[in-house]
Amino acid sequence: MAVTLAEVAVAIAICATFCGAVFATNSRLLIALKTQKETTAATMVLQQRMETFRSTSFSNIGTASYVQSNIVANPTGSEAPLGNLTETVTVGVYPADGSTTNIIVRDSANPSGSITSTNSNLSTMTSGLLRVDILLTWTSANARVRTRQLSSIFGIGNIAP
Repeated sequence: MAVTLAEVAVAIAICATFCGAVFATNSRLLIALKTQKETTAATMVLQQRMETFRSTSFSNIGTASYVQSNIVANPTGSEAPLGNLTETVTVGVYPADGSTTNIIVRDSANPSGSITSTNSNLSTMTSGLLRVDILLTWTSANARVRTRQLSSIFGIGNIAP
């Protein structure tokens, strides 16, 4: 049996289609792996930040300048994979009573963080709770803007020095 030129051309076309599909699948899998790595890094950043808040006294959590200079200004070791990272820390009364919150934003333009909103009364509260929200926003490997957020409530008896 002889193989005709048409049969060879069809076989080459099928092989080329198969190879193209393999490369496209591989490309999607690599993007999915990088996205998962970013998600894991973001989760670790959130956990590290929240652990820092847990080891901070109640009055310091309510002080915007303390949070900016001692917590937000210190980058975590896990944020390297996150491209164009913006971190927003919001501290306010819980339950929300409409008062102003402390908001500190850290990004590439402000690597030490900048205070965008402040309420000096938060650090002198004698009773009550404070809510801390940490929001991370970054641009992922596939140029999609992604976010992760973690919130926690702190009471006046927060154990810290």
